[in-house]
Amino acid sequence: MDLLQINVTLDILFVVVYIAVWLFLGWHFTWDIKTGRFHKKWVEGKWPEHDHGPPPAMPKILHATHMFSIIFLGISGMYIRFPFFSGGRVFMRYTHYFFMIVVTINLVWRVWYAFWSKNRDWREFAITKKDASTALGVLKYYGYLSNEKPHVAKYNVMQKMSYLLFLGMMVLQAYTGFALVTQKFIFGFSPRDLLVGWWLGGLLGSVDLAGWYARTLHYVLNWAFIIMTTIHVYLSATVDIPVTLNFFGLKDLEPHPHGEPLPEPAPVATAMRSPFE
Repeated sequence: MDLLQINVTLDILFVVVYIAVWLFLGWHFTWDIKTGRFHKKWVEGKWPEHDHGPPPAMPKILHATHMFSIIFLGISGMYIRFPFFSGGRVFMRYTHYFFMIVVTINLVWRVWYAFWSKNRDWREFAITKKDASTALGVLKYYGYLSNEKPHVAKYNVMQKMSYLLFLGMMVLQAYTGFALVTQKFIFGFSPRDLLVGWWLGGLLGSVDLAGWYARTLHYVLNWAFIIMTTIHVYLSATVDIPVTLNFFGLKDLEPHPHGEPLPEPAPVATAMRSPFE
């Protein structure tokens, strides 16, 4: 199979997968109505209670910036692959470059905030043994096999796993994205030369072929982000809309007791203290 055939096969595969995702979400929403969860939340207003207050402003700003950047990156990236209107290639390419830089800065900022800021929150995303023990229960709840949703932390184990997966994908997407830039503006070298040309190009015998591998992985990850963002938005709108609205500053979120309260985070003596102490 030549490179063109691989590209076409990936196009067909991901279109089919994305259609399947929408069909699955439609089936899932049907069960939300059948089990009465939709009526309980949207009609009776009985949304999940929270034993934590609203997050600080900075994570919400970074989350919103990330979301809008991902949307524009997805649209512009799909246009570059499938130009669905004429005359927009240059504009879309530079739009993609702009939001590529924005989302990379946003990612670095969010990681710094999580580990080294005064309000560092990396522990909220760490998966503990207690979290892992609830995985089956969380899956059963979302699969409508149980009405009991395990609650041991601010985020359930599936949320934590998806957020950590997002982090890994973002790092890899940034790496492969910059590896596609071929302009030689770094002491006579291009980002492609420095990121994949010298090692992968040497293994494959061609810098151009190394660039194709980087581009293909970047394309696969783009689809993965589109699929995961679609599922994330669906769950945000159907499982706990008050939290979603609060993240965008549209609704105040008041904490309510939910079983035993979560332990208070340990005081931080200094903003630059190591998170692993």
